[in-house]
Amino acid sequence: MTVIRYVKNFIFSKYHHRLIFSFLICTMLPLILMGSVLYSITHKIAGDSILNSVILADDQLNIRINNRLNQAQKVSGTIQYDMYSLIQKMSDSREDFAIISNVRDNISLLKSTFDFYHIDIFLDEKNIAASEGLFFHPLSDLRKKDLEDIINSNQKWIYKKQYPLPYVIDNTKNPQDVIACLNVLNNQVSGNTEYVYLVLLRTDELSQMLQDSVDLTGYIIDKNGTVISHTSKELIGNKINNIDLNINSDNTIIENSSLYYHIVILDNGWYHITEIPKNYIFKHIYTLLRTFLIIIFLSVPIILSVIFFTSINLTDRISKLSSAMDNFKLGNKSIDLNYMSSLDSSESFDEVDKLGLTFLNMQSSINKNMQSILELTLSEEKLKYQLLQSQINPHFLYNILGTIQTCQTIGKIDIANHMISNLTRFYRMSLRKSDEKIKIKDELEISKLYLEMEQLCRQDTLSWTINAEDGIENFLICKFTLQPFLENSILHGYSSEHPNIHINIDVCYGDDEVIITIEDNGCGIPNDKLKQIRYKLSNHIVDYNQHFGICNVNKRISNTDFGNGIVLIESEEKKVQKL
Repeated sequence: MTVIRYVKNFIFSKYHHRLIFSFLICTMLPLILMGSVLYSITHKIAGDSILNSVILADDQLNIRINNRLNQAQKVSGTIQYDMYSLIQKMSDSREDFAIISNVRDNISLLKSTFDFYHIDIFLDEKNIAASEGLFFHPLSDLRKKDLEDIINSNQKWIYKKQYPLPYVIDNTKNPQDVIACLNVLNNQVSGNTEYVYLVLLRTDELSQMLQDSVDLTGYIIDKNGTVISHTSKELIGNKINNIDLNINSDNTIIENSSLYYHIVILDNGWYHITEIPKNYIFKHIYTLLRTFLIIIFLSVPIILSVIFFTSINLTDRISKLSSAMDNFKLGNKSIDLNYMSSLDSSESFDEVDKLGLTFLNMQSSINKNMQSILELTLSEEKLKYQLLQSQINPHFLYNILGTIQTCQTIGKIDIANHMISNLTRFYRMSLRKSDEKIKIKDELEISKLYLEMEQLCRQDTLSWTINAEDGIENFLICKFTLQPFLENSILHGYSSEHPNIHINIDVCYGDDEVIITIEDNGCGIPNDKLKQIRYKLSNHIVDYNQHFGICNVNKRISNTDFGNGIVLIESEEKKVQKL
């Protein structure tokens, strides 16, 4: 924020700086806008071209992957014909062994011809081929290979981690991650499984295809988000759940904050995903950006030089006059406009020079009048405050004397005498504290004397509590601040529903002020009257006919000498009042 403030002050401190800034905006802004639009359009075209090239490479890769998957699926369909002849024979005849041998040769030929990892066939244990051990296995081996759940599965393709081969075929004992095109035959009558066979492909084969395509991260996942193949082989088998796979054929690109995802559904229902980092696109259009920045960097110094020398020529005298005016202060007898002495005569003065002469003439009259105006203003404010303070004393006195007269009239002489005694103490303390400001503890004591006088007249139907935070009593406050509010709480709080009045006075610390809260349980202020009072308070109106006391206090404490205090009133008719 300090740097921003410094730059802002530097720009707007002088007319010369403003003129340079204006010229700079008028020249640089169109250049930057045009360059930005040109760069944005070119960036989009180049970015779309790069994306299209990646998509084209992906499409070619998808053709290769789909061809390989479809090849395995067609071989799986071919094997089904051999399986039909295999499961028809159950004896140990020479003819049956010939059929098994023929089927095994066909399977071996298919495996070697199409370079499959392996082809495994699982048969009923009663079938004599189930003990062959190379291509044929009993159905019970499905459990050993953790494949027993595929029997009732509707999946055509599965992923299997670390699939082992028979020792005779692979003596390295090094199992591979594989994908399998499976075929299951369940007897419709008995519900028993007749056979299961798998055409197995190494996931490394697909990973190699992904690595050979483009220099980007690519992977194949199944519908559950399991990584089947990946350009980074160590990530195969992990789960990916942060990609939305709800795509359509019209839009195969998904974008997030840093990546584009190109997602294509393969023929077997799996997803081929290619990650295209946005910085990959930026890297390929770096030459364009570099050219654009070079043009900007070369243009800016030239433009700044032209603007600077042009503005210096235009603003030299204005800046000197502005500096002289800026240095002018109340009471100075003259200002320095020495540049005017270099002019030949007043006939050569232009508008700027005439403005300087006018300012010199105005200075002398301003110095003569300003001090007297200031003194008169201070005197007026002081007299206004003293007048407002003096008006509240007789207002309070009239109310108390009226109460004493009422007590004498109805025969309560002892109460009247007690009130006169308290009134004497009240005014002795008030007059002793003759300053415009008094301590809060003295104001609270004056308020307490007033409440005691009212309590005598109210036959003990009035009670009060005073709470003040530690140390706050020594803060200063305007004299007679609380009494008008206490008076209003008493005079207007009683009703048939509220025959007893309790007043609570709280004095506490605010953020940087003292907060005094007066609450009573009286009948409340009607809405129309409350609205009228709030209007007078917000506009600092002192009405001598209505609400004089609280308006008077509001006017006094809102003075800048007393911290610009405010009065807020909250009340609902027939509910507790809060001032």
